[in-house]
Amino acid sequence: MYDVLIVGGGVAGLTAALYSARQGMRTLVITMDIGGQLLAAPRIENFPASPPISGFELANSILEQAREFGAEVIYDEAVGVEEAEGGFKVRCRGGEHEGRALILAVGKKPRKLGVPGEDLFAGRGVSYCAICDAPLYRDRKVAVVGWGEQAHEAASILGNYHNRVYVIHSGRPMEGDRILRELRELGAEVMTGMRVEEIAGDTVVRKLIMRRLDDGERVELEVDGVFVELGYAADTGWLKEFVQLNERGEIIVDRLGRTSRRGVFAAGDVCDMPYKQAVIAAAQGAIAALSAHNYLRGLSGEPEIRGDWRKLKP
Repeated sequence: MYDVLIVGGGVAGLTAALYSARQGMRTLVITMDIGGQLLAAPRIENFPASPPISGFELANSILEQAREFGAEVIYDEAVGVEEAEGGFKVRCRGGEHEGRALILAVGKKPRKLGVPGEDLFAGRGVSYCAICDAPLYRDRKVAVVGWGEQAHEAASILGNYHNRVYVIHSGRPMEGDRILRELRELGAEVMTGMRVEEIAGDTVVRKLIMRRLDDGERVELEVDGVFVELGYAADTGWLKEFVQLNERGEIIVDRLGRTSRRGVFAAGDVCDMPYKQAVIAAAQGAIAALSAHNYLRGLSGEPEIRGDWRKLKP
């Protein structure tokens, strides 16, 4: 059993992992990707003590710091949580993990395509994190489904591994579109006006089945991997019976990052803090980790720093 389970690999979750591991706690981060919404930020200019930096670079830097202190990371999707003997159990698509304390830093989850084969091949050719999985697809044919800064970043990362990269977009950008121009400069093959209808394969992904929107023609594209880059959406429905949420589905926390359930903490954009900034999410991650450490000290009989609890319903 881990000392601390952290669900979410954005700036809040990674900072929580850094502070948790540095306190000597055995720490596991469960996440579908690294960086979360930071990946959509090509340039961050207001992170203290840092020169202008991309969201990708910032997330990767915090990840490396956390790993240096022993934090572990697994790439999986959390789908359920419950109390377990001695702590909490997080159920994922790939298995279950237990920890004595729990930090929820889920932020927003990657949007899915919602097509046949997507869930079946998750982790077997379907990915939501180019940073995490690009090294697995060196010298392969891969598709990026999406548009905008995230799709551009994914295509750039995948291109560094000598892949043949296709970018699939249902829209029809104008010829002077900046993203279109930069994708072509990267050497990506851009396929616009195409809707993905199915991801097919055997034990792994083998092809994308698409429909050309202007004439309805069916198009098949052989690929070894599919990187879904459709942005992010809040998803706390699976937590509504576990911790108290507000009317917007955000987790209600007190000033120490504590939720309505003892031993469970939260940080980042998923919380009811009105200001959604990377530096604020990082600060909340640090607070949640220190509060988790304090909580575990209390469980072991050591003096626990006391604070006023917000009156939250369990």
